[in-house]
Amino acid sequence: MKRLLSLALLLSFAAVALAGVSCATEVEGEDIIGGMAAAGFAGIWICIAVIGGLIGLFFFVIWIIALVDCARRKPDEFPAGTGGENAKTMWLVILIVTFFVTQLNGIVAIVYYFMVMKKMPRGK
Repeated sequence: MKRLLSLALLLSFAAVALAGVSCATEVEGEDIIGGMAAAGFAGIWICIAVIGGLIGLFFFVIWIIALVDCARRKPDEFPAGTGGENAKTMWLVILIVTFFVTQLNGIVAIVYYFMVMKKMPRGK
């Protein structure tokens, strides 16, 4: 599955770069090679933007999952060493505050996953 995903990502990256190159047209007095290179770089930047957006969406989804898990958990369902008796309040505040610092929300959600969710899975 990982190989297939890697191959699909590589092929889509190459396809967008080639599409950018094929869109380059010869303009009178302009070097076609320069236009093709610029179009290729535009395709690469589009791929980078799409990949960055997908990574950001992944972190946002992980953050939502962590926030919902923290809100539904009872205070006694938090493992020892993750905040004492106020662990739920502490984690909720941290998760909500990091929403406004977008670079940290995914990282804090991953830390929450390994410190709380993985140590003590919630009973259904």
